[in-house]
Amino acid sequence: MALFLYLHFPALQLDHLQLSAQSSNFPVALVDQQHQLFQINAAAINAGLKLKMGLASAAALCPDLQLLPYQPEQQAKVLHSVAQQLYQVSSDIALDNPAGLILRLDGMLQLYGGLEAYWQALSAKLAALTYRYQYSCGATPYAAKCLAYQQAGLITADNRLFNKALNSSPLSATELIPAMQQQMIRLGIHTLGQLQALPAAELARRFDSQLLSYLGRLRGDYYHALEYLQPEPGFSRYLELLYDISDSTVLVKPLATVLQQLEQQLSRANCQCYQLLLSLFFRDNPPLKLSIGSAQGEYKADAWLALCQLQLESLPLPEPVYGLQLDVNHFAGQQHATEALFNQHQARMSALQLISLLQARLGQAAVSGLTLQDQHLPEKASKRSPPLTKGATGQPVLALRPAFLLARPQPLTEAVTIKQGPERLCPDGWQLSAQRDYYIGRNQQGQWLWLYRTVSQQWFIHGWFS
Repeated sequence: MALFLYLHFPALQLDHLQLSAQSSNFPVALVDQQHQLFQINAAAINAGLKLKMGLASAAALCPDLQLLPYQPEQQAKVLHSVAQQLYQVSSDIALDNPAGLILRLDGMLQLYGGLEAYWQALSAKLAALTYRYQYSCGATPYAAKCLAYQQAGLITADNRLFNKALNSSPLSATELIPAMQQQMIRLGIHTLGQLQALPAAELARRFDSQLLSYLGRLRGDYYHALEYLQPEPGFSRYLELLYDISDSTVLVKPLATVLQQLEQQLSRANCQCYQLLLSLFFRDNPPLKLSIGSAQGEYKADAWLALCQLQLESLPLPEPVYGLQLDVNHFAGQQHATEALFNQHQARMSALQLISLLQARLGQAAVSGLTLQDQHLPEKASKRSPPLTKGATGQPVLALRPAFLLARPQPLTEAVTIKQGPERLCPDGWQLSAQRDYYIGRNQQGQWLWLYRTVSQQWFIHGWFS
């Protein structure tokens, strides 16, 4: 027997906006195009506000009410995000815009060992999302939706309970258009039970085919096609802020909420990621995109938040931020570092974690390693490379080399006493016109210098010995 669960989120956009708020004690409401209250939070309900109330009445009851526009496209993104997060618990999920999800359960009950265990896992996930929701099971998607709109809360597979609840359901909980509902009420039909008791021939003669199609899908006589969600690779979450933020350090709190969702997804998949793409949205300027990397790879929200904080601390904002989005395009398997069993002195962080912190603070270009090159001239004997890159191991250098090498040799302008040399070095081993004869000398101040003489008999200082 087919079994469905419908989840209805009556204030999804508003609940999502409040995730970024420091406090939810002040009344907030979303307003639709008819200038009526469309979604309200708990503080607004306590102030006496109700859905579909006009703005004038709402302002009279609650002068401190904060109004925001209802945005269906933003709510659709949030609904899709919720479905992606619930996919880890239930596989067959279909979107029912603007505020509902249809979950098919008959394929999941064997995996969880029954409906009760499945509902415990799902309800725990829903509680972590902190969105208000209404729910009910049903033998068909329309039946479950009708019962969920009435907050029936039926978690059962008993058809008798479904039929009893449906027969007493008001027409306002159905998919029928308001004009058809009014027409039914004028005929004395107020509940689904009264409507389904009428002969199908009479309904077909008096009403259009949409009514018979709805009743057929409600009872399961007609096939109800659903487009089930497919999991997306990577991670993508958009969070619109309840109010604009002009201080980059204040963005840490809403960002922490999104990073917690990333950690949950990475933990379930036993994965980690090496790079985040953080986008900050402004009203008059193009989005600002920040790339935050970890050389070691991380999955914990606290570790990623520390790296993000280092970049946000010194980030100037051209204008206040109204939304942020976090994207991860690639997951990698977790690689746990192995430690000595009896090692009592373990470092607080690994070398890769230290590099990640330095790159977040100073920028990736400011942190590098040093590797040898097969060149004789000192300024070409080494080059900058990615951190911790293992280059070719050179032979032990028997000749003396200074501790401090000048980035550019300086002409010799003082008297020195030559103590050792010459040592002839030639670029690429064959460019005789550019060869140099290196000496170790000491000036009158007692400093030891590394000098060289060119083919044209010019003298230069190339470094100092410590």
